[in-house]
Amino acid sequence: MEEIDARGLACPAPVVKTRDALKKGAREIVILVDNPTARDNVSRFASSQGCQVEVQEEEGDFRISISYSPGAEESQVCETFGETGERAVVVLSEDVMGRGERELGTILIKAFLNTLTESDKLPWRLVLFNRGVLLAEEGADTVPTLRRLEDLGVEILVCGTCLDYFRIKEKVGVGTVSNMYDILTTLVTATNTVSI
Repeated sequence: MEEIDARGLACPAPVVKTRDALKKGAREIVILVDNPTARDNVSRFASSQGCQVEVQEEEGDFRISISYSPGAEESQVCETFGETGERAVVVLSEDVMGRGERELGTILIKAFLNTLTESDKLPWRLVLFNRGVLLAEEGADTVPTLRRLEDLGVEILVCGTCLDYFRIKEKVGVGTVSNMYDILTTLVTATNTVSI
């Protein structure tokens, strides 16, 4: 069994260390982290690789036990834009659409998201970073539309570093608090990326 102490490490280091251990052939891993975001990110990554995951809290830290069985089924990627294997991603780096008049940009981003819910070509994932994370803040009038997209099967990744910057991590109303490793993996494996 391999034990990894990732306490005190910034995103996405705990996930990268977990990935590296699995790549080297480790089948039983225990990784120690010291915050809920790292706990969730490592657990989600390990599960996506077909691993069994158990988490125990120990005096404010988290002990994540990961076991991998060869041949375990990896998580299925949802179909996007109606075609199997296509992974379309929409990237939202602003809480408005376009440059210029902010009030108009606010109207346009809401219209864009509402129209997206009616499309028969849904993206695989939405990635929210920088000011885009404000769209997922509890109380924002875009949250119900984003929840509708989640209900339709669209994964919403919300940048944890950005949430920390704006001091709203405890106010996320929709989506999964994510990290740069997940965001990078999403972007490089996407078959089509649209940036708004």
